[in-house]
Amino acid sequence: MPLYQDKWLRIVAYPLLALVIRHFGDMTPWGELLKRPLYYADLLWDLIIVMVSWEANRKLIIYLDDHYSWITQKFQRIVIQFFVSLIMTCVIVIPMIYLWNEVITDHGGFNTANLMVNDFPLIVIFTGMIHLIYTSMYFHNYYQAEIRSLQGQVRELETLMAGVSQPSEILTPSGYRELLIVNQGEASVPIHTHIIAYIFKKAEISFIKTFDGKEYTSSLSLEALEELLDPTIFFRINRQMLGNIKSIRQFKSDSTGKLMLTLEPPAKEEVTVSKKKAAVFREWIGRKV
Repeated sequence: MPLYQDKWLRIVAYPLLALVIRHFGDMTPWGELLKRPLYYADLLWDLIIVMVSWEANRKLIIYLDDHYSWITQKFQRIVIQFFVSLIMTCVIVIPMIYLWNEVITDHGGFNTANLMVNDFPLIVIFTGMIHLIYTSMYFHNYYQAEIRSLQGQVRELETLMAGVSQPSEILTPSGYRELLIVNQGEASVPIHTHIIAYIFKKAEISFIKTFDGKEYTSSLSLEALEELLDPTIFFRINRQMLGNIKSIRQFKSDSTGKLMLTLEPPAKEEVTVSKKKAAVFREWIGRKV
């Protein structure tokens, strides 16, 4: 499922922001502007600027969601997101303004004074607005997941208590879970842990991938799931992933000492074990080979 439910937000925001940007600092009456063919071309170019810069910032936010949690790494997240987003947006927007004013239309208006008075404040406001929107959505998703986690734990407990007569039906001989209650849409379903290929975290939500390619979500955090699953079978590959030993098809070292893993089913993104954990990983997998 999409991380951010923002399709209609973008559809509405793109043309609206393009209109605001075009009229920012321009006191020309609307009636006069509507008679100028160049006005419509200006709007179209502003729309392109908004779309490109918004999408770039959105991809940056999604990348940072995977690498710097707002929950556990607030300071790093704020610093990195602030500086990278502002620099990136300037690098995108300023050349596009220059290209339009000085190259494509050749009607001037691009100079340092205009850039500092009009364009740079707009870039700051525009960038800040995007990041405030997605940060709000992030925390909304997070706290909704926390609520679902509590509800899920209650449902899981009720289901397990109602559906089993002996603890051995839900626990392995070593005391770890053999059965998990996971989410499939709005429904809760039980699955056996041996069919789980790997579990990965995205924006504080745990996604469970099974060997047959199905995908579920869990109300529990990756850390909580790690505590429930047998460590001889499941390994904490990195901060975002917990993997079943049977899902690891091959691994090899890169030039930095990290291990590059190939999983089955294939993961959507590159899966690596850090250089620091590589020796522990080799020892763990060697016990099962």
